[in-house]
Amino acid sequence: MPNVYIVAEIGCNHNGDFKLAKQMVDEAKKAGVDAVKFQTFKADQLISRYAPKAEYQIKVTGNTESQLEMTRKLELPYDEFIKLEDYAKTLGLDVFSTPFDFDSIDFLASRNQKVWKIPSGELLNLPYLEKIAQLPINDKKIVISTGMATIEEIQLALNVLSDNGINSSAITILHCNTEYPTPFEDVNLNTISGFKKIFSEYNIGFSDHSPGYFCGIASIPFGITFIEKHFTLNKDFEGPDHKASVTPDELALLCEGIRAVEKSLGSFDKKVTPSERKNKIVARKSIVAKCNINKGDKFTIDNITTKRPGNGISPMSWYDILGKEAEMDFEEDQLIIHSGFVGQEV
Repeated sequence: MPNVYIVAEIGCNHNGDFKLAKQMVDEAKKAGVDAVKFQTFKADQLISRYAPKAEYQIKVTGNTESQLEMTRKLELPYDEFIKLEDYAKTLGLDVFSTPFDFDSIDFLASRNQKVWKIPSGELLNLPYLEKIAQLPINDKKIVISTGMATIEEIQLALNVLSDNGINSSAITILHCNTEYPTPFEDVNLNTISGFKKIFSEYNIGFSDHSPGYFCGIASIPFGITFIEKHFTLNKDFEGPDHKASVTPDELALLCEGIRAVEKSLGSFDKKVTPSERKNKIVARKSIVAKCNINKGDKFTIDNITTKRPGNGISPMSWYDILGKEAEMDFEEDQLIIHSGFVGQEV
């Protein structure tokens, strides 16, 4: 199984502050992610002045300003994104950004961006999907989030991408719930199994908005190839997404947990592993003398028992050896040896 691709979603949690964004890149690298992701937008092209705030946005930022006014403060200028992109690459990180408007698509295309994340809110934006699909970029990968969507709506978006020349092997579908944070009872990790059956020709991943890092780690046995998690330096920072994000320490635990679970999955076969083979003698039991036994005595429940170590006759031969005659003298605790039986395989 290939390593799951771990993305720290910085998004707009930099609050428009370049220094904060750069610090977040550093912390993401320390945590062990594969990539950092930003959000690129022009607020006035993304949101109309009539658009209300989401309930979770009102909860964490109040309702004294509009969604447009709030979002304007979160813009990251193009030139600052370029600096962050270049800096992240020097650290060995992949870096990409989600565009939310056509100008931002053009800007990121000018950077020859390879990975294009389509957010849940744009899943049914036909001209947006077409524009990204038609970008003349070699080895382009598309990742689509599916929050708020039905299977039929996801298929509609996939059809647009396919009709515009995108092969299924270049697409990763992310299971997602668009509530920040997502209640555990609404995470529905089993949906990933459904996706793997319905969309079997696609890669499947997880965009996790649940509290902490538990669900992210729990998603690994479902066979995902990609996971993203919102990330902040402080959950008490002003802004709409901080409360639903993980801290650097939590992000590090997420990465550590994912890598540990990946190694732990193994195969469907139950077999003795090299690390445990040496413990078979120590932990298993053999048939031993319960007391001193003389040659010619018959083995009975009164003079034999089972004890460690496990390199003698297996206790599974208990009823076969009862009644047999001892072929030699045995002292208490000595392994029973008999010509009709062999020691256990170790």
